[in-house]
Amino acid sequence: MASFVKYGADGQVFVDHEALRRAEAEQKVKCARYLRFAFAAHIVVLILINVVVWAIWFILRSSQKGGTYQWPLWVTLGSVVLIVAHLLSMLPYAICQPSHMCPRWIWVILLNIALVNIVCWGVYATAEQQACPIENPHCEYLWPVWVSGATLLGGVVVSLLPCLIGAIFGIHDDVGDSEVEGMMYQSESD
Repeated sequence: MASFVKYGADGQVFVDHEALRRAEAEQKVKCARYLRFAFAAHIVVLILINVVVWAIWFILRSSQKGGTYQWPLWVTLGSVVLIVAHLLSMLPYAICQPSHMCPRWIWVILLNIALVNIVCWGVYATAEQQACPIENPHCEYLWPVWVSGATLLGGVVVSLLPCLIGAIFGIHDDVGDSEVEGMMYQSESD
């Protein structure tokens, strides 16, 4: 902070905008490097888990214990869902500009809620097709409706409440609350 802000003899605040821009650029590069590392580590761990699970299935499938049902497909599906969720969590920070009214973390939550609904309805469609023959009309139970209803309510609360509070009171944003930025905005308006 001391390198970005200087105080004049009369108490006026001066901000070194060039040093601030350099520091922000360095921070963005560092952040991008961390995000790439975290994503790569996530993929490596999930690949290792899937290799182990499929190896266990392959070893046990010939014996009476393992059977022929390909249960590791569910682990692989879960791994794919986790990778997609990770990408969706990074997406708003990669392509969206910060907003004082509606922060990017809300987009992360809403995108992941959409993913949960897609997965639930996909599992329902797959399982229902296998468990309930078409000639039995009493077999269907639309359990994903409960998931969709709860996530819809949660999405409304999570997204509208902070946005409304931010719009009304101006107290919620993800642009930055550092003292340097506060001083920078104050010095620019003077």
